[in-house]
Amino acid sequence: MSPAEQSISFRVSLFPIHFARTFSLQSLGPHDPTAHRTHDSFAKAFFYRDAPAALHFARCGEHELEVAAHGSNAAALAEEAAHCLAQPDHYDTFLTPDTGIQRLYWRLAGLRILRYPWLWDSVNSAILQQRIRTVDAMRGWRRIVQRWGSPAPLGLTAFPPPATLTQIPRFELEAVDIDHQRAQTMLRFAQESRFHPLSNTMDFPSLRAHLLRQPGIGPWTTETVLGYGAGDIDAAIPADLHLPHLVSYALAGEPEGSDQRMMELLEPFRGHRFRIIRLLYDSGLQRPH
Repeated sequence: MSPAEQSISFRVSLFPIHFARTFSLQSLGPHDPTAHRTHDSFAKAFFYRDAPAALHFARCGEHELEVAAHGSNAAALAEEAAHCLAQPDHYDTFLTPDTGIQRLYWRLAGLRILRYPWLWDSVNSAILQQRIRTVDAMRGWRRIVQRWGSPAPLGLTAFPPPATLTQIPRFELEAVDIDHQRAQTMLRFAQESRFHPLSNTMDFPSLRAHLLRQPGIGPWTTETVLGYGAGDIDAAIPADLHLPHLVSYALAGEPEGSDQRMMELLEPFRGHRFRIIRLLYDSGLQRPH
């Protein structure tokens, strides 16, 4: 550890928690250089206060997590991470008269919907997943991190911060297979974030409004960030290629769906719509083709 690097640990009560279910989508693919996950731990590197940092989450006894913040601003990061983890996901109070969903909720025990202090990474991850196959987004993310990322604690690499990303010519992003539109969206958002950075204290309406003001960021990207990054348990993701069909089949037995039909079927679960989406995705349910 360098003299400037610090490490601060704290414990938080979060039980039950299933690491694979909870953290699996906090890395963009199994070879994401910014993250590492085992069956009972998760580590993520990212820029915090203009310096590479990392958080490590590990099981501590039966009912607690030990969270370690690493980097030159470890104390502040630990405080911010504790604030994020304190956001309730209402896991213990979820109850629905839909017996199928309730059984699924019990079967997938420990799937928590948390707020994470790496919103910048969450937004860029979502932008990279716009309109393309997930495997292609994974490859693009990995190439960006490997080429322009920074060494971070725990042997990980941090995705480039806004100040770095704004200096990358668009043609260089396109050279690593980021198409013109997504590259332009990333660069515009990076420029905006230098003057109006994301804050982990933003409430859901403020964050939603902030993202929707950005050119190239629409409802799909915004709700994806709200759910997967900010821990909004009621985020409902529109304009998705697969989700309306999955929801329609799971909740109504209809093999084809639309955004309108999906929202109708999710309406009885308002307040927990993103929880239902996560449960359905993690169920492994396959609709007939």
